[in-house]
Amino acid sequence: MSHRLSRPEGALPRPDIQVLRAFAVLGVLIYHLWPTRLPGGFVGVDVFFVVSGFLITSHLLTSAQRPTGFHIGRFWAKRARRLLPLAGVVLLATVVAAFLFMPASSWTSTLRNAIASALYGQNWLLAADSVNYLTRDDTPPPTQHFWSLSVEEQFYIVWPLLLLVAIAFARRPGRAAPSDAAVVATRVRRYALAIIAAVFVASLAYSVLLTPKDPGLAYFATTTRAWEFAAGGLVAFFVPSTREPSPRSRRGVLVRVSAAWIGYAGIVATMVLLPTDAPFPGWIALIPVLATVACLAAGDSGRVFAPTALARLRPVTYLGDISYGVYLWHWPLIVILTTVIGPLSAAVKIAVIAAAIALAALSKITVEDPFRFGRMWATPWWRGFIPAAVSIVAVVAVAGAGMVALRAPAPQPAAASENWSAGMAVDPGAALVPSVATRLEDKSGMYDCFDLTHTEGHSCSYGDADAPTRVAVAGDSHAAMYLPALRGIAEERGWRLDTFVGVSCDDAFREGCADGEMFAQRLLDGEYDLVLVSSYRSSQTPSEDVHAYWRTLVEGGVPLVPIVDVPSVTETAYRCIDDSGGDAAAASLCTVPREEALQLPPDRVGPIATELGLAPIDPTAVLCGADDCPQVIGNTIVYQDLNAHLTTTAVFAIRPWLEKQLDDRLAVAAAP
Repeated sequence: MSHRLSRPEGALPRPDIQVLRAFAVLGVLIYHLWPTRLPGGFVGVDVFFVVSGFLITSHLLTSAQRPTGFHIGRFWAKRARRLLPLAGVVLLATVVAAFLFMPASSWTSTLRNAIASALYGQNWLLAADSVNYLTRDDTPPPTQHFWSLSVEEQFYIVWPLLLLVAIAFARRPGRAAPSDAAVVATRVRRYALAIIAAVFVASLAYSVLLTPKDPGLAYFATTTRAWEFAAGGLVAFFVPSTREPSPRSRRGVLVRVSAAWIGYAGIVATMVLLPTDAPFPGWIALIPVLATVACLAAGDSGRVFAPTALARLRPVTYLGDISYGVYLWHWPLIVILTTVIGPLSAAVKIAVIAAAIALAALSKITVEDPFRFGRMWATPWWRGFIPAAVSIVAVVAVAGAGMVALRAPAPQPAAASENWSAGMAVDPGAALVPSVATRLEDKSGMYDCFDLTHTEGHSCSYGDADAPTRVAVAGDSHAAMYLPALRGIAEERGWRLDTFVGVSCDDAFREGCADGEMFAQRLLDGEYDLVLVSSYRSSQTPSEDVHAYWRTLVEGGVPLVPIVDVPSVTETAYRCIDDSGGDAAAASLCTVPREEALQLPPDRVGPIATELGLAPIDPTAVLCGADDCPQVIGNTIVYQDLNAHLTTTAVFAIRPWLEKQLDDRLAVAAAP
């Protein structure tokens, strides 16, 4: 069967839309490379959303008004062969490049995000990560930009279904006979307009309400972005999507040229003037969205003094032609190059733009056009799903296999303690545990009952309710990280262990934290033998609030035992472990000067404990030497991340020391 390319016949496309696309992708490129120069350049994505809503709605509306309606399978197959093959190529190339050039600690995250991107759920994964205290500070993955493509693909799935609803209403029994094509077509337009208008209003309202409350979720969620597609869809009811004649009257020229200039001015103003801390999307997104609507409504007036005169310049329209490829390639190039050489110079940034354009141009010839216009994939229509399915399966299979290969066995307490028994000496002939590639994931047992949202109570109990010894753990993630060891101790010793841990729960009076309003009261009424508390050095909770909360517990008779926070981790020391490649001898050189580790920033737990007359547990003795704080002790990698969370392996390793500290405090608490 022929692979020859055959472009569809019909009306000429609008070149002014290619100008908009070129403008949008250029804004995104500049923003990602020079964010301070163009702080709002990311609204190029919003321009793409509006344009997509306009073009797809125009296409679907034309098809839906036909007597036979439209073929939803053919529509999906066409979009799939247009977008997914190149996306698969870029994702596979990104995964390979990540393994070749990025640090091992980023591999698992990259693979996880590649799978989400291949399945077009990247936006929801990023939305979850943006509100997840445990992942929100991770380095942005090289597939992060696929969030907008995920939103767009979800739009392509849902939008034709809404048109089917409009067709069903237009042809329902009791209305005009299906053979009355003109009447049915009119009703299809009417119902489709009502549905799209409803989506616009509902989604915009939700975006405005959610953005100030949860900006991370609002930025990535499809539900807060649907109105942007709907805005373009509404334009499709009044403006043709194909090239139209230039206006003849002076008034028509003035109106369309003015609308175009106003539209482009609105987009440029947003890109240049949008404050970096402005909540987005919300109502602010109305500015670039309505500006794009104005550009679409203005079209190409054919006048040299209109901004759309750029459509006469082939380089501009060509950039619009390859904008999809440029968008796909540019972000992996930026992330991976930054990892390899550090901050990019101006010359390298220009080279990134050139490389993205070159890769997009090559991709268009070798991947995009053959699948988009090749007769083999267009007839019969269902063949369009084959290259799309292959690209998805290939990415998921490769990334999934990588995640399986990188998965480390669960750390064992006995082995971890034995590994640590040599003190700070590193055996150069032995492997590091956990591996460099899995240290970010080495947190099993820490956050099984951790409050991330403050929307409901999170409290768990382990052991016999009638156990003679009752211990509680309360605080933020720097208290929760000790839970793997504490649970093991409690189970072996027959203790009862209650947990009250969550984001910023170093202040129990924070609304809804850990166990809601009953958090502090349960600690006061629990008749605990020990209550362990801690607070991250860089916690956003004011120290005075932590002090006031602990004072309340002490005055209520609670046997409070603060745990001094672990030493800080510097980026240099953290990257040193990555650069070691897992070589124990090289990793043994990765240290932080003791004074820097303990004072930047200073611990808050010790001073508060001193003021309250408490004797804290201080892990500095087992984590630091006289001069520095090593990142590897006894071949155990100490920290998961730059926020100085201990690895579960390290927590198991210090369990004997921790158990002795608890015994000492219990003896003091039991003394008359």
